[in-house]
Amino acid sequence: MLQKEQHQKPDGVITKKINGKTFITEIYFDKKSKDTFQDKLFKVVKAERK
Repeated sequence: MLQKEQHQKPDGVITKKINGKTFITEIYFDKKSKDTFQDKLFKVVKAERK
């Protein structure tokens, strides 16, 4: 039995143009997490720097 995916509205959308191409990224956060938005954003920035 296939489960229907429930479309969830993203918590944020980032649009970035790189070398003439536009990249659109949808961001979803775990609502049950105790991290603040700043904590989550810091983790994303830190991961991109690696």
